[in-house]
Parts: sequence; structure tokens; C-alpha cells
Amino acid sequence: MAQPKLRPEQVTLYFAFVALVHLVGIASRFDLIAEKLPAGAALALLIVQVPLLVLSGYFEGRLDYGPTLPSLPRWMQIKSVPVKLAFTFGFIYLCCVALQTWHVSLGPIDPTPPLEFPPSQRALWFAMFTVGMFFPFYLAATSVLVPVLRAITMPLRALPAAAGALLALVLGAALGVVVMALLTSTKVGAFVEAIRAVFETNPLIGIGLSLAAMLVPAAIGLVLGDAKRD
Repeated sequence: MAQPKLRPEQVTLYFAFVALVHLVGIASRFDLIAEKLPAGAALALLIVQVPLLVLSGYFEGRLDYGPTLPSLPRWMQIKSVPVKLAFTFGFIYLCCVALQTWHVSLGPIDPTPPLEFPPSQRALWFAMFTVGMFFPFYLAATSVLVPVLRAITMPLRALPAAAGALLALVLGAALGVVVMALLTSTKVGAFVEAIRAVFETNPLIGIGLSLAAMLVPAAIGLVLGDAKRD
């Protein structure tokens, strides 16, 4: 039997805390901040991201946002600022780690500022291409990340709340190991390097993908909304 629905205000503090953890994680990817962190802090932040995202998916799947038009796209149905912040910052962090680890950019989206820039300009660059692009990342997170997390945590929502939350963390830890393995895989790195070479040869491809990442989630939401109305 599925557990009773939760009101967003019941988990406001949780999602606000998780959003803060993800935001600190994003900041840790900026080299001038990373070099001032205690030893192991950046690794610890990396390790906790995926388990927290899965746990957030478990709780978000239990939320009742109140009366809403079913025809609205998902990004308009989430009526909680902390929930929006948590998933978007978490998604930004994962994208930032992937882009920096594999040394790639998607058109203009590149969180790694040029080394020759002064510190203030490098900080502005990093902020602009991470949290500064909040809305496109939010659209992508609600179109890709949230549905995936809802799906993989669906069986857990039939369990008692404590057991479901604990298993969500365990599942998140296992997925985190997979994510770290992918990030450190030489085969994946070589594949990404080949893609980067294509982007460097044809910059328009990268720009097109960047625009698609921003526009496709919105288009999917509109199409699904129209389908529901029909």
C-alpha cells in the first residue's frame, strides 16, 4: 500500500538543506574555491550528491502539490521553491562534474573559465554558466531527472516511510558508485574526447545541442500538456 501523500511544507527544511548541499557542491567545482577546501571535502561532496538526489526523488514522489491542471507541463506543476532548487542544483552539479571531468563544453555551456582571466572574471564566468543558467537547467531537470527518480523510487513508496527512505539512500549510494565509475572510465573518456573533437571541428553542433537542451524540455512539456487536454 502506498504511503500517504505529503504536503510540500512538511519537507521544506529537508529540500532546503539538500539544495544547500548541492549548491555547495557546485561551488566546490570552482578551482579557486576547491583549493581552499579541507582535504577530502570535494570528494565527500561528490559522494553524497547521488544518494541525496535519489532520496529527494523518493520524497518528491510522495508530494501533493494541491489542485493543479493536469495539462500543465511538469515544470509548472512543481509548486515548491525548495523542491525546484534541490533538483536543479543537483542536476547542475552532475552536469558540471561531467563537463569538467571530460573537459568538454556544450556550445556556449562551459563551467570551466579560461585560466588567463582574472579571479573576479573567472568567478563571474563560472557563476554564469552554472547557477546563472538556472531556468534551462530546471527545465531539463524536470523533464529528465525528476521522471527517472520518480520511476526508480516508485516501489519504495509502497514501504513504510522509514524503510523507503533508508532503501532510497542505499539505492542512491549504489547509483553513485556507477556514476563515479562512468566518470573515471577511460573508455567513456575516450568516447567523450571523440565527441569533443567533433564539436571543436563543427561548433554549430555544440550550439545546436545547447539550444536543444533548453528548448526540447519545454517543447515536450507543451506536447504532453496538449495530449492530456485531448
